[in-house]
Amino acid sequence: MQLALLSLVLHEVLCAGEGMKHLAFLTAAALSFLLPPLAQADAGDAPAQVMPPAAKSEAQGRRASCSVALDLNRGISIDRQFRSIPPESIMRITREDIQLIKAMGFEFVKVLVNPEPLMSDGRLDTGKQWYLEQIVDLVTHEGLPVVVCIHPEWEFKKTILSNADEFARFLGFLEDTARFLAKGWEPKQLALQLMTEPGANSMEWNDLQPRMWQAARRAMPEHTLILAGDQVGKIEGLVTTKPVNDANVMYSFTFYDPFVLTLQGGEWLSPKSWSCLGSVPYPSSPEIIAAQMPGILDKIPATPPEWRAAVEGMLVDYGNARWNREKIAACVKKLVDWNKSYGGGLKIWCAEFGCYQRTIDPEHRYRYIKDVRETFERNGIGWAYWSYNETLTVMTPARQPFGPAKNQTPDERMLDILLGRKGS
Repeated sequence: MQLALLSLVLHEVLCAGEGMKHLAFLTAAALSFLLPPLAQADAGDAPAQVMPPAAKSEAQGRRASCSVALDLNRGISIDRQFRSIPPESIMRITREDIQLIKAMGFEFVKVLVNPEPLMSDGRLDTGKQWYLEQIVDLVTHEGLPVVVCIHPEWEFKKTILSNADEFARFLGFLEDTARFLAKGWEPKQLALQLMTEPGANSMEWNDLQPRMWQAARRAMPEHTLILAGDQVGKIEGLVTTKPVNDANVMYSFTFYDPFVLTLQGGEWLSPKSWSCLGSVPYPSSPEIIAAQMPGILDKIPATPPEWRAAVEGMLVDYGNARWNREKIAACVKKLVDWNKSYGGGLKIWCAEFGCYQRTIDPEHRYRYIKDVRETFERNGIGWAYWSYNETLTVMTPARQPFGPAKNQTPDERMLDILLGRKGS
């Protein structure tokens, strides 16, 4: 999850004040402000090998959906974004981390790979690829599959998706990385996510992504590749994406809706009133929010005065939206309908979902996570929970963020809910 980007988006939303009518609309407006307008790709670009709508029958689609080399159902992301090699100590992953993840019951691990420290003149730096090998081996040596997620920093992402020359250089790195991974690990051990939360592109995403897929597929003919929509990976971006003509592909999205619930208490967000936001309930309705409003607003600083007014506006919109299991199902139905428009055989996957734990009532967090997870699984959508033991976590409050595995206590109630255990 690009926390810096979310901070910018939420700052715009929260400062909108009393004039805000719909949280979702203003979030989209803030994203539109951040992301430049789309431009046409160069005429010399390779033609996109995309699948036309309804190109397959439903029976063909069902066969294609079973064709992925690596099916990814219930996994977890390790949010350790290294910025140097060797990495900063806080960003290192250990064998004990993977062993704890396996003991908790997760079926695969997603690791983040920042391309900048691994690149040299637009290629994979052979002098640094040892670290990529190390983190993949940590997972696979414990008998778990791994998703290698290309996870650029925001400014790097903005550059490569808005400059044709820089994008071409990135394609060289992507192909090198795919070739390196394909040589080292079997298709049942590893999948490659081509980019997390694409955004800030001034070139058409439906031209860019097929070229990324082609580069990776040339070097990695049998492994599962994971694609995404733009608009920072949201559902709204995926449903505008044109699928490629490849059955061994998954289509990913991230889900943190609604932000006022899942990111309440976020100390990294701006303005700082977000860190004071807490006890936002789930599910929501106008009546529930009206009853909780005074207590929530009391925790927001009285100055500057626009903070309380903005929070009140967000909460009113959240209540009116009636966020509950049915609302989540309606969001996921957009993906189901998009899939059906292409024959119903696409494999959809949630690359991230989660809920920050600091100021939310634990029972409300559990219920939200349960509703999201069950909605995904009813629709055949696997997922990677965000995250292991970083800013968001599956540990109890008595934990050491980013600390060694031996100092962590898994939240057994959360694990029961995520993994469907004990009738939860």
